[in-house]
Amino acid sequence: MDSIRSMLLTLARHAQEARLRWHAERAAVRARGETPTRSETYAYQVQADLCLIAAVSAADLPASFRLYDTTLSRDPLVAADQLRQVTSAYDHSGPIEAAHEAARLAYKAAFAEPLTAQEQHYVDLLAGLPAARRDKIIEVAEEHACRRGAQQ
Repeated sequence: MDSIRSMLLTLARHAQEARLRWHAERAAVRARGETPTRSETYAYQVQADLCLIAAVSAADLPASFRLYDTTLSRDPLVAADQLRQVTSAYDHSGPIEAAHEAARLAYKAAFAEPLTAQEQHYVDLLAGLPAARRDKIIEVAEEHACRRGAQQ
């Protein structure tokens, strides 16, 4: 593969990974019940897309330029979109937010029930502890849950 194809594929892969990271961050924010906003991940995704579009424009591709089975458009915006799709087709990662929507809803439903009196008592106890002690308790509980999950 020549250097232009290699460079364009690398930039397209970075742009697609940035897009997937942004979608994953949005899914995590939505799972917590918050409203997604634009963040550093969004800015990074925009920057990666702009780099890809600039590279396609600077490469001045011939009309018959092919990558795998795709003939890239002469329009840099369309070509950048084609490159991201080619990268996804050979990467098999796909859009994160849509693929994990069921898991997000299940996660939200699991914690949507009101706390029992015993759970509320534990919350009050934890809230009264110093932050370092509370973090240590949570860390031990997570380790215990991981060990119990590995045994099952």
